[in-house]
Amino acid sequence: MTWIEASLLSAVFLGVYDLCIKHAIRDNAVLPILFFSSLTGATVWTALLLVQSAQPGLLPASLVTDHLTVGQHLQLLLKSAIVAASWIFTYFGLKHLPLSLASPIRAMSPLWTLAGALVILGEHPTGMELLGVITTLVAFFGLSLAGRQEGDAEAHVHPLL
Repeated sequence: MTWIEASLLSAVFLGVYDLCIKHAIRDNAVLPILFFSSLTGATVWTALLLVQSAQPGLLPASLVTDHLTVGQHLQLLLKSAIVAASWIFTYFGLKHLPLSLASPIRAMSPLWTLAGALVILGEHPTGMELLGVITTLVAFFGLSLAGRQEGDAEAHVHPLL
């Protein structure tokens, strides 16, 4: 499978995921839906950890987790808090915004990850990576213009604002 096929397949699954979230939270409160979604994932990982403890070597290497130090547990706790906050904002956004607007906004998350990598970690993207970022930004700009008519009242406002 080429990277283009994998990207398209990923986009399809992410779109279906957004549709499922939108359907689940349409007539329900966000926090209980998010809680039970997280509980489902935690249950799966707890079962895998129990299998790993009871029968070492039974699970494939990709499902085996290493033991963590106290410091690593604290780092994991911080990361979990950041991810939980992100999910809360995402679920509320999906609940209150049209899916056609919320999904493209969510799709920009790699851009924010890149910004963090540049500013916080001091990473330097290659020329090809920069070309990919520029292509993504141009595509989002084009998406922001889609459906606008010249006579629209909002036509005088910058399309990305």
